[in-house]
Amino acid sequence: MNKKIFIYAGISLFIMGGIAATPPPQEKPQWKNLKLIPQKTNEELMDRIMIRYSRQLGISCRFCHSVTKPDVLPKRADFASDENPQKRIARDMMRMTDKLNKKYFDFKNDYGFESLRKSVITCYTCHRGLHIPNKMKLYR
Repeated sequence: MNKKIFIYAGISLFIMGGIAATPPPQEKPQWKNLKLIPQKTNEELMDRIMIRYSRQLGISCRFCHSVTKPDVLPKRADFASDENPQKRIARDMMRMTDKLNKKYFDFKNDYGFESLRKSVITCYTCHRGLHIPNKMKLYR
């Protein structure tokens, strides 16, 4: 009888320890200041979208995103801030490519995984890895 109690107690402690060690489910990120990309976008997809833009334009995050205020340490990109005018230009370019894809290719960009693969006109169409498109490369 005592053996069974010790076994059940040991199993119970093992299960309770496993439950206690399990991290709580992550909440969806609450993005600040999104204008085009949907609020429901998860972190992995947001990273893919931003990495895609940076590669197609040959830039880093800080090209469009300003640095945090001087009193905020460590210094990093402030993704919610609209201080950098390049961010407004980037949004305008995103709207432009969305309109072109819709008008000429009947493609609606929902900024999902499939849209990343299927969009016809992207930043790379004109920029070719340069933050300012080279006019000569556009016509070749």
